[in-house]
Amino acid sequence: MNDGDFIKVNFQMYVGEDKKLVSTNDEKLARENNIYDEHMKYKDTVFVVGSQDLFKEINESFRKAEVGQEYEVFIKPEDAYGVRDPKNIKVHTVREFQRQKIDPVPGQEVSIGGKRGRVISVSPGRVVVDYNHQWAGKAVLYKYKVVGVVSTEEDKVRALIDYNYHLDSSKFQVTVGDSAIEIVVPEESKFDALWIDAKFRTVNDIRKYIPNKEIRIVESYRPEEKKEDAATEGESATEKTAASDAKEAEIEQEKTQ
Repeated sequence: MNDGDFIKVNFQMYVGEDKKLVSTNDEKLARENNIYDEHMKYKDTVFVVGSQDLFKEINESFRKAEVGQEYEVFIKPEDAYGVRDPKNIKVHTVREFQRQKIDPVPGQEVSIGGKRGRVISVSPGRVVVDYNHQWAGKAVLYKYKVVGVVSTEEDKVRALIDYNYHLDSSKFQVTVGDSAIEIVVPEESKFDALWIDAKFRTVNDIRKYIPNKEIRIVESYRPEEKKEDAATEGESATEKTAASDAKEAEIEQEKTQ
């Protein structure tokens, strides 16, 4: 494989001495190991060989990989998620959490001052948060099998959408022409805050891996339908009835004169 190739992979990632499974795109395996995530896409995962998002050791293995073969990659703690650093364990006051309307409990993931961490203890007046990565200090064993290579530009665009955004790319309409790529955004993504960030990452990746094409992101919004307030409708009906009654009374009065 060469840098820039898009490859389809089935994978499992294990951490620590006990080789605990922490990530996989095999739904059955995820359920059996109680790590099923409803937001995870359980299908062949597409990676770009040479991507900076991948560990160096995995990229090196990808470059030597062949379709249909299974591989194992061992990554030392310092080359994976780093060694645990005691300086990344901080003590916060309970007031800091109260200001953010957070009720801290051990094991809870939190974001304080723009840093993500995990609460490890709560006591009267203070909360201890570990800002080390949850797998820091643990070796990684990565097992994978290359099941195919993505060749068409449309499939590459869809792979980049899948990589950057949680909604399946099949929900998007993708058209690739000689000079432009058009991506029609589905209704459920138009007001999704996560799509805003994912959109820019996807555009940057397309520019990198499918250069020299204009990229059009299409988000169409229909005019908002005006709904007459129910109370107003009731008032209007009452007014019409009153007007009608007044008119009838006026006619009766004219008859008696």
